[in-house]
Amino acid sequence: MSKASLLRLGAKLTLRLCPQLSIGNTVILSRWQDIHNVLNRDLDFAIEPINQKRIERVNGPFILGLDRSKRHQRERDALYQAMRLIDLNAIESNTQIQANACLDKISNGQSINIVNQYARPIASLNATLLTGIQGPDNDSQMQVARALFHELFLNLGEDKSVQKKAIEQSAFLKEWCLDIISKQREMAATKDDMIGRLVLANVLDDDAIRRTVSGMFVGAIDTTATCVAQIIWTLVNHRHWHRQVKRDLDAPEKMRKWCWEALRFWPHNPIILRQATRDTEVGNKRIKKGQTIACFTLAGMHDPSVFSRPNRIQLDRAEQHYLHFGAGLHPCAGRAINGIQIPQLVTQLLRRNPMIQGAIDFDGPFPDRLMVTLQS
Repeated sequence: MSKASLLRLGAKLTLRLCPQLSIGNTVILSRWQDIHNVLNRDLDFAIEPINQKRIERVNGPFILGLDRSKRHQRERDALYQAMRLIDLNAIESNTQIQANACLDKISNGQSINIVNQYARPIASLNATLLTGIQGPDNDSQMQVARALFHELFLNLGEDKSVQKKAIEQSAFLKEWCLDIISKQREMAATKDDMIGRLVLANVLDDDAIRRTVSGMFVGAIDTTATCVAQIIWTLVNHRHWHRQVKRDLDAPEKMRKWCWEALRFWPHNPIILRQATRDTEVGNKRIKKGQTIACFTLAGMHDPSVFSRPNRIQLDRAEQHYLHFGAGLHPCAGRAINGIQIPQLVTQLLRRNPMIQGAIDFDGPFPDRLMVTLQS
């Protein structure tokens, strides 16, 4: 049984038999309403105990490791103001151009690793376009981003080798950022990217700009690559869905919904964690101060009270019900970019009629190799 199948089986059993399950000091919540409740009660369920220590160890404070505070509001507002000025059409156009340039190099009947030869390098190029961060080459950028993402968000067991690698790689990212910030100040912020806009706004100092933009950069690359790999795996391995989705390749709005529906079956973040700040309740479940809350988003997005006929793909679902990119005070800041970049990468790949060759190989928690043969 594949990793995706095991996750779905666990989600269905938990949702049906134990939607509010206590294991030691952890409470696993599987119903959509309970999960939505927790993510929208940031004063009762904190993110700092989950992420802050690891984030500050390698990057310094970032909004995904900060609870509600003056610092969080100031840095979040500055980030969102810079994001509001992003030219989404340029991101979409660049993604399409890069995707087709990459796929055009692959002859009919040849294979490509759609993680490291397609989604990851294109996402890295777009991360530079978005943030202004640029390393000496694309491979270096991808290596740094993966090492930091692993430590910041996935190293819950405090693996020392993961921690060491992230600390080493963080020095490169810091050097790249501060060098570019300095150059942007010298040029009066003439480049239209996040660093340029934050320098021009003059709300944050150089270190705050570095911390904020670094967090966006790290989150952008492997999130995209993971989503693309798992969407393609889900759609292509279900022949009926594969036939259906190909009818909508020229309908961008439908393709985005195809992607979010496919991610319900294998989301890139099947669990979101918080910690209770006080004794409270969620859906009549007593929660004690200090307990870890595991929001089982994969199960929540199969809750029939919100997702009717959850085992089917339906393109008419309300987008606010998806839990792919969080909710409440700490949603993914790059969700607008995700809504363009991920469907565009999936669309251009599906135009080449990919056929999957073997299973997905993983690098720790990350999809690292998914070979597909193109039959355009």
